[in-house]
Amino acid sequence: MGNYQQMLSICVLGGLILLVGYIIYVRATLRSIGLFGMLLVLAVAGTMIWVLFDQGLIDLANPTFNTWLAIVILSLVLAIGLSWSIVRRKLSGQLDVDDVEE
Repeated sequence: MGNYQQMLSICVLGGLILLVGYIIYVRATLRSIGLFGMLLVLAVAGTMIWVLFDQGLIDLANPTFNTWLAIVILSLVLAIGLSWSIVRRKLSGQLDVDDVEE
């Protein structure tokens, strides 16, 4: 943080690379499970957090913990979205094929 002004170009480059990665992953997740699937996974994760909070297993007063929890939940949603085709093929035997424009 002390050298932020001197490393601004590297910070911008890193941020843009992360943004491109997130756009690619979010788009793949949307194609795989759709918006409804993403909301469903978020609802399940939110309910799990609610249960853990009600049972006294986690404390949501710490902002650092909340940030890490949000990152883990976002990673969970993207991981399920990216691997859903594999899981679906194993469960149903059906293969997902991308739409090919001719």
